[in-house]
Amino acid sequence: MKPVSLSLAWEETLAFMKREGALIFPVALLFIAIPLALILQILPDQLREMTPGAPPPTPPALSGGATAAIAAAAMVILGGALSCYALAVKPGVSLREALALGFRRVPYAFAAAFLIGIALALPLMLLTMVSPQVGSLYMVGASLFFSVRFLLLNVVIVDRLDGPISAIRRSWAMTRGNAGRILLLIVVITLPIMLVQIVAGILLGLVGYALGGAEVGKQLSDLATAVALALGQLFMIVLTVRVYRQIAMS
Repeated sequence: MKPVSLSLAWEETLAFMKREGALIFPVALLFIAIPLALILQILPDQLREMTPGAPPPTPPALSGGATAAIAAAAMVILGGALSCYALAVKPGVSLREALALGFRRVPYAFAAAFLIGIALALPLMLLTMVSPQVGSLYMVGASLFFSVRFLLLNVVIVDRLDGPISAIRRSWAMTRGNAGRILLLIVVITLPIMLVQIVAGILLGLVGYALGGAEVGKQLSDLATAVALALGQLFMIVLTVRVYRQIAMS
């Protein structure tokens, strides 16, 4: 398979964002940033501050309403992300058509992610019983490996209209031979996104604290974090579509 040109994908992404930003930015803000900010507001501090992969000392109890709100918001975020994929991968698609397609494909994307999660979790359980340290190492390595091999999963689900298993197989096959470049892409994009969301959260949190105290500071910090993550995810979506296009045409 022909190697992916990351420089070409980058240039095409910038051109697309400049050309279609007025259409796609509001979708990311409305269907990704706002639901994410809601989730951040609902999550208890214990869950927000815990070390990833480590259970909190005393698991906080979420009410049924809070759990339902988080689940609903997560589905809206998934639908919004898939709609952004539709806008990026299908030239000439209208906003209405992209939203309809994106939310119609939510069950397929959720099912595919669920199957991948099971494949990730079963070895983790066995290794953790043998050694928690080995389990942690496996979790880091396997998560990174799966992120690379299934980078194209959602764009395949939107563009090819594949079912969950077919999409998993196609994404795995399409990333073969380009794993190193895709890994570089993920690292180069993820690190700046993490830095921006941290800085945005701190700065807006300080502004909110100065204007209205701790509660306003927390709300503005959550909003800034959600917006930064949503815009970062949007950029990654468009970049992923450019990579997908190269591979599909090779």
